[in-house]
Amino acid sequence: MSQSLKSWCEERLANHSAAALLDPLASSVRMLSIDLWDGLQSGEVTRAELGELARRISDEALVMRAERLRANSTTRDWSEVVASAYQSIAGQGFESIKDALEKTCAGIVFTAHPTFAMSGSLRNHLASMATSGGGEANIPPHTPDPQITLDAEHGYVLEAIDNAQESLRALIFASFDWLEARHPQQWTQVTPAPISLATWVGYDLDGRTDIHWAQSFRIRLEEKSRQLARYASFLNDAPCARSVVRELEAAAAVADEQARKFGEDLDDPENIVAAANALTASTDGRMTTLKPIVAMLNELIAKETDAQTKKLLCVARSEMNIYGLGVARIHLRVNAAQVRSALRADFGFAPGQEFLDRTALDAAASKSAGTAAQSINFGSVFQEKMTARRQMMLCAQFLKHVDSDTPIRFLIAEAEAPAMMMGAIYLAKLYGVDDRIDISPLFETPEAIERGGRFVERLLEEEEFVAYIKRRKRIAIQFGFSDSGRFMGQVAADMAIERLQILISRALAKKGVKDIEVVLFNTHGESMGRGGYPGRYADRFEHLLTGWTRARYEHDGLAVNAECSFQGGDGFVRFGTKQLSDAVCQALLNWSASPVAKAEDDRFYEDINFSWDVYRAIKGWQEALFSNENYQKVLSAFAPNLLPSTGSRKTRRQSGASKGDVARSLRAIPHNAILQQLAAPANVAGGIGSAATREPERFSQLIRSSARMSRLFDLAAQARNLTSLSILRCYASLYDPGFWTVRAARTGEKDRALASNQVADRLVHRSLDIALNRLANLLSVDRQAFDAASMHLPAAPETQQGFANSLYILHAIRVALIAEAFMLVAKTPSFSSRHELTQGDIIDVVLEFRFAEAAGLIAQIFPKSLDAPKEFQNLNEVAGPNNDPAGYPEIHEQIVDPLLEIDRLMVSIAVGVSHFYDAFG
Repeated sequence: MSQSLKSWCEERLANHSAAALLDPLASSVRMLSIDLWDGLQSGEVTRAELGELARRISDEALVMRAERLRANSTTRDWSEVVASAYQSIAGQGFESIKDALEKTCAGIVFTAHPTFAMSGSLRNHLASMATSGGGEANIPPHTPDPQITLDAEHGYVLEAIDNAQESLRALIFASFDWLEARHPQQWTQVTPAPISLATWVGYDLDGRTDIHWAQSFRIRLEEKSRQLARYASFLNDAPCARSVVRELEAAAAVADEQARKFGEDLDDPENIVAAANALTASTDGRMTTLKPIVAMLNELIAKETDAQTKKLLCVARSEMNIYGLGVARIHLRVNAAQVRSALRADFGFAPGQEFLDRTALDAAASKSAGTAAQSINFGSVFQEKMTARRQMMLCAQFLKHVDSDTPIRFLIAEAEAPAMMMGAIYLAKLYGVDDRIDISPLFETPEAIERGGRFVERLLEEEEFVAYIKRRKRIAIQFGFSDSGRFMGQVAADMAIERLQILISRALAKKGVKDIEVVLFNTHGESMGRGGYPGRYADRFEHLLTGWTRARYEHDGLAVNAECSFQGGDGFVRFGTKQLSDAVCQALLNWSASPVAKAEDDRFYEDINFSWDVYRAIKGWQEALFSNENYQKVLSAFAPNLLPSTGSRKTRRQSGASKGDVARSLRAIPHNAILQQLAAPANVAGGIGSAATREPERFSQLIRSSARMSRLFDLAAQARNLTSLSILRCYASLYDPGFWTVRAARTGEKDRALASNQVADRLVHRSLDIALNRLANLLSVDRQAFDAASMHLPAAPETQQGFANSLYILHAIRVALIAEAFMLVAKTPSFSSRHELTQGDIIDVVLEFRFAEAAGLIAQIFPKSLDAPKEFQNLNEVAGPNNDPAGYPEIHEQIVDPLLEIDRLMVSIAVGVSHFYDAFG
């Protein structure tokens, strides 16, 4: 659209804002939306023009998003980064340096939940703009890909991993340069592994039932083939490694063929036999371990005289150590209910018996200690119906036939009973893989996080568990920010997760467990609503695992491996180019390799009683919010249909939630996304103001004197800056019957008045306007307290963006289009009862934002044309020309097509809004 329409909107918004200062019930964005809707009704503005303006605003938002990403993605030469990161160990002896460089201190995990709001082409464009600037022209549409499948998500993660591997390759090269300068005779003896890569895309069955086990196996083999080819391509530059390259290429071809066979329909037993036999046959090129290849590389390294070739061989050896026979290490994820179902029969538990008591834990530990490994084949996998048992069988088959050396993480979501862990260890021993499987509980719900310390203590009381982690030399714990963040708020969740991390260190120290690696895996998203910290990566990593916590582990003699997730399209875009990937990896190396500062004065920890008063106040406010009937009603009304589909996983949980409990069954990402779409990210900013009012001076001192609390407050402040309750109230007006009856009274056209009254009639019993306004009132009281507390604090960081006028305009456009859609459907002509629908039924459909569905129903009732069957051409009797069926093309032109156009615009506007928040959800 031309600049004139945007300028006109800005001018009208300014005028309405001035008028709204005199009227507490007035809203500038609502008044602008009425202006735009009136323009649509009169023909002064078209849907196409509004769509073009929305696109332009979304383009501008994407450019600003790219600028923020670019500001956080500055890089240096890898040699400088390595020199800075290793400065503290530079003066130590060779063995100490070797130990430090071979210890993995941090990890990147690629996860894929439904956050692919941007299409692949739009993500690529964003990454390009963030890397090199420019690109304001030719921005792709702001929509998801038409169909987002698991295979598409897997393709996206492979692209991200490719760039991540390139960054780590540069890091390893620079590490060898640094080593060679200090230890010219010994540097080849080191195998650096500072950062790990992992993925669960294709292996995560928590909350979904649509991933066939054979699909996971095919993906694993495809990754194996891809990585073998990558190793071979890299070693092509080493003339001495020709024989190694040939073996790797042959193995890549074999794995590719195996993957193809596992891509067949493996519900057919004949296909299973063919695929399994191809996998297990001792054919030339079959490779399940890299140990012989590494031995060959060691011989070549010892003989090679060219320094650069020697270094290349050493880098290849390090990569093989980090990735094994895959593009990254893999995480298989199930939930506790699946584990519970798999174990009941083996443990002799009755259907109603729980796993929470001491008897269950003792039974699980005893069963684990006494079990003997049993052999399985793919027939066993095919016949097994219990998900957790089948997934453990897959682990066994992966380790037996794909990669026998690289360990696998087995994540258990919603693990609230220690017996679950012991039961999973029993399954691992049953299938002979307990020595290469790291079983990790996920602490995510508020109850699990608050009880997690005792959970670990009880596990450590079992000698069988202690023996397991000592045998593995590792304990892995996963922390979730999604359920915790929506039930208790992100600020309270982060405080509770830090406390749990510290309690785990204390429990291990109390038990005398040392000399093991403690993997602390923080699974968050990119959104503030799901644990993603805005701004610098250094702040993001510190937010997830504080210096205080790291110091505690160091004090207890425990080595920490801090893993964090990069989720879906919003996370993958941070690896969309080599430079963006370098920025993440360089920041992660600097943060993880730098020595942990001794615990400095921080009022958050010194005044811990008050800090926990603040925590309890925020948590209590957030829990009251989530149980508030108005909050529940708003989530239930808007989330299911206003949001576009953004991933292969269902928006709602596939099991475990009652049909009427829509809000609780919503996953965290759509929960957070709808709050963004309504300009009310309450699960981040909410509760802070109420906590501050209890002891305002002490609260202010806490933030001023604590880097920890200041960082948490800045997170909330960013969400507060992107909050507009006038927009929330604007959506309320759409559902106010009084708004529609007044519109009917003031219009001079009979058909518009009739349509408006029909909309009002269908809204009478919904009372959604009341819920929205009451929710806005609740949030307003807390926001006032937040603003009052902020007045006594330092100014917000310059990195924080405020609520832009263009975002107000984007919401006004959407409200105008929604109102137009309501009116269009209400204008549908009367039709006969034979369609088993009434006009009111169709209005109800569109009131739930099911625009395409409403268009389809109207098109079915009023077909565009009524073409006669071609067989009727053989009738001997001739009909006159006026008896030809005519159809209803005018209804399609005036109602159906506009509804479909509005539906498309709703999707693009939702994506456009997400750019202002730097993430979807």
